[in-house]
Parts: sequence; structure tokens; C-alpha cells
Amino acid sequence: MKIRLPFFKKEEKVGVPVIEEKKGFEHIKSIIAPPAVIFNISDFQIGEIYGKNIIVITYPRYLFAGWLENILSLPEPFNLSIFFIPRDPGVFLKQLNKQSLRIESQIYEIEEKGLPRDPRLETALKDIEELKEAIIQGTEKVLNVGLYLTIFGENKDDLLVREHQIIKLLESSLIIAKPVILEQENAFLSNLPLCKDYLNVHYTMNSSAASSFFPFISSELSMDKGVLLGINLQDNSLVLLDRFAFENAHMVIIARSGSGKSYTAKIEIMRNLMLGQDVIVLDPENEYRSIAEIYGGSFIPISLRSEYHINPFDLPPVLEGENPEDVYKEKVSDIIGLLEVIIGEKFNAEELTVVDRAIHQTYASFNILPNMDFSKVEIFPTLNDFEKVLLSIEGGKKIAEKLYPFTQGNFSGFINQPTNVDINKRIVVFGFRDLVEELRPIGMYMVLNDLMNKVRRIRKRRVLIIDEAWWIMKNESGANFLLNAIKRGRKYLLGITTITQDAEDFLNSPYGKPIITNSALVFLMKQSPATIDLVGQVFALSEGEKRFLIQAERGRGILIAGLKRIPLYVLGSYAEDQIIKASLEQLIAVREAAKKVQ
Repeated sequence: MKIRLPFFKKEEKVGVPVIEEKKGFEHIKSIIAPPAVIFNISDFQIGEIYGKNIIVITYPRYLFAGWLENILSLPEPFNLSIFFIPRDPGVFLKQLNKQSLRIESQIYEIEEKGLPRDPRLETALKDIEELKEAIIQGTEKVLNVGLYLTIFGENKDDLLVREHQIIKLLESSLIIAKPVILEQENAFLSNLPLCKDYLNVHYTMNSSAASSFFPFISSELSMDKGVLLGINLQDNSLVLLDRFAFENAHMVIIARSGSGKSYTAKIEIMRNLMLGQDVIVLDPENEYRSIAEIYGGSFIPISLRSEYHINPFDLPPVLEGENPEDVYKEKVSDIIGLLEVIIGEKFNAEELTVVDRAIHQTYASFNILPNMDFSKVEIFPTLNDFEKVLLSIEGGKKIAEKLYPFTQGNFSGFINQPTNVDINKRIVVFGFRDLVEELRPIGMYMVLNDLMNKVRRIRKRRVLIIDEAWWIMKNESGANFLLNAIKRGRKYLLGITTITQDAEDFLNSPYGKPIITNSALVFLMKQSPATIDLVGQVFALSEGEKRFLIQAERGRGILIAGLKRIPLYVLGSYAEDQIIKASLEQLIAVREAAKKVQ
């Protein structure tokens, strides 16, 4: 007899179901699809992201062009869809006729009862008649317009804040918007790139009003006159810029090393020369010498061994309408600033009094007085004459001792000789590479001071390039003089380009932001991740613009010209590229070969 006990029964093998591996597009969808989607009454959740939909229900009588830019410039992420659905003009005209008859009857009834007239009815009737006429003539079309937004946030409180921000921003333009209720899924689908309107919440308007919905203010910058800077990366149009057409012709270029800032400056220099504009360059590394040589300009090396000298005591000519005494006082102030740069510290009150008295006595010893015409003076005092005066007055010996290296010591001959520099060439480049680094701020200050004197004599369009401007801004007096030069440059038709790669030092300087404020143009090129937040704060950059600048390739950046922001790619021609990249020896060899051919 066999006893069958169930717990002794041999286990049957259970087969494991085979799940077929998804391939192709199905596999891609399974990777990118969120784990779940929950649509609630007034919001929704996709994975860990919360969202909410907003619709516009009412518009004012007039809409200004580009009003939507206020919404698009918000830094928060959102989806936005605009639907334009044409309406049958014949059917719409019948509706307008009925509406106009109804309004006319209301106006007639008010008149019959002797009640005060209702301006709203009269305005509505006028608008309807004008619209009917425009539709019949074909100058206007009628459209049903729907505008929906989907906003996103990390939590519901974040959503609520963004919802109130957008609704208030729209209300500032008299546009009424409301959050979507019970239609979150349809609203979300309507804001996907499917070109399908699942909400059908429309507002009827004519085509002129609908044109104000165009979501982008044109960032095109193509002036009738100007220099071709490059290509607009947004629409591939050419960027033609006349810097002198703005409130001032100054530009600031901020970029990290190797991003193409000097290349950009050289491209603009060569194209300005083609237009007949003079160019002056303060070049710390002698990078621009080849351009000066090839275009028949002057290269003036500033060093201890150089044969070129600039006397900081030269007085500028007095122009018509200027007071000689004011010009004299301004020059004395500039000399005091240079002396502070030389000494490396600001004068205290007692030293300032001594220096001011010594400068006046130095000029007086050459029969130069504050109220005379300086243009007739042939010989000006030098730093050596100033030193002698200092030694002759009480309290001046200590200051004179600090000037000794520049008058009789190791640095003598640098700034204590009469001026023998001429800038009457198409392009003049001052090179500071051979000047010891500790003297570069002094040299750049001295040259800039002399240039400001000379550009006063003949007023014509000039562009002054100051590469690595941080050299002159290391000292407070130098930074202050640069700022004053930028403020005064507009009066002399001078456009100053300030170039720096030390973004953090430049922007944190008390003179950096005023220089930017007084410059109509700014070109931001590749930035360091360490400084991008500071740059973004100063220039109100969006997150997208920050990412663009961090990842920007050589020669690319954002040009800020007034209210326009243009993603710019500076592109040189083949010939320009060869001139910029060629060494000076190569250019000289090419020029000599050309002479032999002729």
C-alpha cells in the first residue's frame, strides 16, 4: 500500500518567465520616460519635478510690441505655447454686424431716456466699425489666439511663488492670466512640441494686435556704417557696428586667456584702418607690432633703453571755449596722480601740499602761469626740474629722495626727458614688453596721459586700444586716471577699448564697474567657472548665457550694445588671419619680396 504524502512530493520546476529585451526606439523611450506622472486638480508631478499650467484669458485694448519679452527673459524654466487659428472673415463680419447693432440700440436707448452718454459703448462701436472696414479691405485678418504656460519647480511652494511672479508680471501690462483648474493634463500636452491645442481657450483679435506676440525682440545689429565684427550666431546675420553711433564709443572686452580677445581687437583695428579711422594701441606684450609695420604705422617701444621719451610735464593746448586755468589745474592733478603711481602710495595731506606747491613753482620757473596760452610754449620742465624745486622747499627732500631712481638713478632717462614721440600716423603702437614689470603701470599711465593731451589738438575719430588694462589699474591713481580718460574721451571723439583677462580683479575694483557703466559696448568672451557668477551678477546674465560663456569656443562671446545682446562669432578673412598669426620677420620678408617684384 502506497501512502501519498503531499509534503514528500517531488518539487516541480517552476519556469522563469523570459522578458524580451526592448530594442530600438522602445528601449530609448524606456530610458528617458519618467517613472510616473500624476495630474492633480491644480498642478501635476512628473517624477520628482512639480509643474503647473497658466492660461491668458484677457488682453488690454492696446498691446505694445515685444511685451512677451518680459516673460521670456525670466531665468526660471518654463514651457510656452502660442496658437494662432485663422477665422472665417465672412462669419466674423456677420458677428460684428450683430454686435454693432446691439451697441447702437443701447446707445439709442440711453439717448431716448436722457441719460448721460456711455463712452465705453461709443469706443466699442468705433473699434468695431474700424475693424469691419479693415477686414473688408483685406488689411486685417481675424485670429483666435491661445497662450499657455507650464511652469516647473522643486516643490509646490516654489511653484506658487513662480505662479504669482508671472501673473503679476502680466498684470503690469494689463493682461489677465489664471491658473488652470481640472485641465492639467490637457494644458501640459498643449505645451509640448506637438502643435496640438487640447485646451481651446482662445481670445479673438485682429492680426495687428497678434503681431505683438512675436516672442523675440530683434537682436540683429547691422548698422548702415561701421565695422564688420563677425557673425550673429543667433540668425547668421552680419554684425556691423559703428561704435561712434552710440552715446559714447567706448568698449570693454572681458575674457580669460586664450579666448581670442587680442584677435578680436586686431580684427577691429584693421577694419577701422580701412575706414580711415586712426588707431592707437597700448600693447604690454608687443603683440600688435606686426599690424603697425604692415599698415605703415609707428611702433614706439617704451623701455629704459628706448630712444623714445615722453615728458609728463607737457601741457595740452587750450581749445576754443576752454578756460586755461581749468586745463592747467587738470594737468597738475594728472601729474600728482603719476607721482603717486611712481612712489607707490597716496600722498598724505602734508605731502600733497608740498607736491602741489612744487609743481606750481616748477612751471613758474619756466614762465608758465595758469592763465596763459600753453600752445605757444616750446620748452616745458621735466622731472629733474621738479626734483630741484622739491629740494629747495621745506618738506620736499623726503619726496625728492623717492624720485631719485627716476632722475639720477637706475631708471633715469625713462620719464625725465623732453617728448620726442609723434602720433600722426594711421596706427601707432606703444610697446611695453621690454619695460620691467614694476615700471609698466608708470609707463602706461605716462603714455595715456600724453595721448589725452594730443588728441585734444585735432578732434577726429580715433580708437584707443588698452590691452591688459589691469596693469594701469593696479594703482588707485592709475585706475582713476583711466576712468577720467574714458569720461573725457567722448568730447574728443575718442573711443577707448579696455581689455582685461582678470575679470574678478577688474569687477571688484571700485573703478571697474564705473568704467563699464561709462562704456556703451561690452564684449564678454569665454569665462572661468570660478568667476562666471560675478560676471553674471554684474551683467544680469541668464543661466543659458552663463553656460554659453563657460563653454564658448575661441572667438565667440556675447556682445552687449545698448539694450541688445548678441551672440557674436568674430571671424577674420584669410588675409587678416595670416597677418595676425604671422611673425614680424615673416611680414618683413613678404614686404621685401613684394618690392623686388615691383
